[in-house]
Amino acid sequence: MKLVPTLTSGGMHLVRWAAYAGVLVLAVLATIVLVFAVQARVRLPELHAWHTMALAEEFSARRDGPSMSFDDYRKLEDRLFSDLRRRVLDDPAAADTYALGRYNPRSPTARLALETPYNRSYELVPPEIRGAALLVHGLSDSPYSMRAVAELLRDEGFYVLVLRLPGHGTVPAALRDVQWEDWSAAVTLAARHAAARAGAGQPFYAGGYSTGGALMVLYALRSLKDPSVRAPDRLLLFSPAIGISRFAVLTNVVAGLSFLPYFEKAKWLDVLPEYDPYKYNSFPVNAANQIYGLTQTLQVELARAQAGGSLARMPPMLAFQSLVDATVTAADVAGRLFMPIASDRSELVVFDVNHGKGWDALIASGPREAFGRIVAAPALPFRLTLVGSTGPDSTAVATFTREAKHKEVDVEELGLAWPLGVFSLGHVAVPFPPDDPLYGIAPTAAGPLGFSLGNLATRGEPGALVVPASTLERLRSNPFFAVIRERIAAGAAADRAR
Repeated sequence: MKLVPTLTSGGMHLVRWAAYAGVLVLAVLATIVLVFAVQARVRLPELHAWHTMALAEEFSARRDGPSMSFDDYRKLEDRLFSDLRRRVLDDPAAADTYALGRYNPRSPTARLALETPYNRSYELVPPEIRGAALLVHGLSDSPYSMRAVAELLRDEGFYVLVLRLPGHGTVPAALRDVQWEDWSAAVTLAARHAAARAGAGQPFYAGGYSTGGALMVLYALRSLKDPSVRAPDRLLLFSPAIGISRFAVLTNVVAGLSFLPYFEKAKWLDVLPEYDPYKYNSFPVNAANQIYGLTQTLQVELARAQAGGSLARMPPMLAFQSLVDATVTAADVAGRLFMPIASDRSELVVFDVNHGKGWDALIASGPREAFGRIVAAPALPFRLTLVGSTGPDSTAVATFTREAKHKEVDVEELGLAWPLGVFSLGHVAVPFPPDDPLYGIAPTAAGPLGFSLGNLATRGEPGALVVPASTLERLRSNPFFAVIRERIAAGAAADRAR
């Protein structure tokens, strides 16, 4: 006799409710996606050629792979930029008409973007090579963001290669399809080339800003498992992207309707005028999704290395981080990177907020409290330096340093002070000196645009600008860059003496 399983009336009731709940969840998700897609279409301005075109000559890990030579990577870049010029700037139907437009062939911004080396990979070679370094920029940035650090290392006798990550330096549309694996593969081939320039017994550094920092840590972790990969002798990290909000996943779901012409703007979080020669202002959904995927992979690799006991072989790290950072918190850098690696040869330098002139009462307490819990530890396994005010009513700045596994604090006055009106650093400010000609708060001369994007004092009626006022108000350079210069020079001298 064949038995047919049956459900009781109670079981059928549960099945129906589960089905109703599933339909409700799907309906809510569909509504969210639709609302965000409609909102993107209404909120964002019209897309231009640099938001929609695909450039054929971009590096792809799947097509080209990390086995490509760096020389071939540079040749591919040459074809890529020729394609950009031909299809955008030389085409009146595609070119920008905005006076400062990066894609307006008559603008000073376009000349900087195309005629200087800083949107492409470039090399700096000292008269005598005493080491080598690979430096990598951040998401939506360009190799320009590593210019000051590259010149500093060159002056220390390092051959320096500054890599352009795939999807950068050309058009923001290039970030719609790039994968973080493309960035990682490009880092691998560039590291192989740079490390080969360091002679026997000479140090090899791997440094990165923001996304570049995450890629450098991931590269170092993978060198622990692969003896064919040259392990860095030191990691230099600037605002390293250690953890990113899960919001990136939701935005990627929202972009699901972007295949429809009516909702093509759903691929974008921001669509803004492109007036910066070395950084995209427009930001696609895929870029957020890729940095989220990269940081998730980095956390998995860190956990595996910790479980396998190999973190003790990680190179020493020298990291510079703003206490307040809209992208990555100092507490995350300390707790999720420096604490598990626990190297007494590593140092985390944190730039504090301005405690003088009453700023304390206006600065949000969240990041300060989270980092305060790290500082309150009886002993830390790494060296910690805080760059901050010498007193509650002072704008003068000093370094406050705790050696690894010690509680005592050494204080060194710097002869520096907070600039008028500046209450904190931030994510984008850390690797730029204050006299940077484009982003500096105190450029030594008129910048290449006739003004500096870093010292604009914006005053006017809200809503009058075509870009958010916060974009221009954000600090773009580091008034305490001298600390970075001193720490890197000291580390290089110590490594050469080993």
